[in-house]
Amino acid sequence: MIIRGELDRAQLKAVRKQLDSLELPPAKRKRLMWRLGKYGLIPAAKRNVRNQQSPDGQKWQGRQTKRKGKMLRNMPKLLHIREMPEIDGVRIYLSGGGYRNGKKSVAAGTVGYAQQNGMNVTVSRRQVERKGRVESLPASLRQAKRLRALGYKVKKGKRWRKPPFKEIQEGLTMAKAGLLIRTLSGKAAKASWSVDVPSRPFLGITEDDFNKALARQLQGIGFGAGAGH
Repeated sequence: MIIRGELDRAQLKAVRKQLDSLELPPAKRKRLMWRLGKYGLIPAAKRNVRNQQSPDGQKWQGRQTKRKGKMLRNMPKLLHIREMPEIDGVRIYLSGGGYRNGKKSVAAGTVGYAQQNGMNVTVSRRQVERKGRVESLPASLRQAKRLRALGYKVKKGKRWRKPPFKEIQEGLTMAKAGLLIRTLSGKAAKASWSVDVPSRPFLGITEDDFNKALARQLQGIGFGAGAGH
């Protein structure tokens, strides 16, 4: 899967107008398109990620977890350019990253597409348990806290007592703790659930930045204000 860093209609119209007015030879046209991608679109993507916002200035939706740190910070490093003579242009695509889903590798383009456009995924309990091997993992601290809050007790001699967090984690697996939590809370286990990934557009460039990039790259290939023809 490939993510395309495309110009909008107005930007494409501006490029074509410049190319037609300057009567650029094929080699110069290709060079200009490549430079617009390399020095215009990719830097814009880096800027968007650095500012954690979409090209139009809208802040991205934050994570649903407590995890801190910038989102998508490695994405711009995976952007590459490929010349596309058949469409008289270039394609910006994502490659690398080493993304994985369990033992299965996931293409950077797939990850980037999901972030750029957002997506909804249905996850089954079986998938999660298979991926995380919860049958053998020890109970988490969060599970231990939840069990104590629900009144979980263990028998010691003739007495029942609430075990400390560490004892719960050492004595129960994640799967067993989950079952106890559902039993004590009276909640049935979900067979599957839906996960929404919000869109966090990072590919794109504003009209103002595009116009500046176009002017700079025209000068870069020997056209434009102050450049000899």
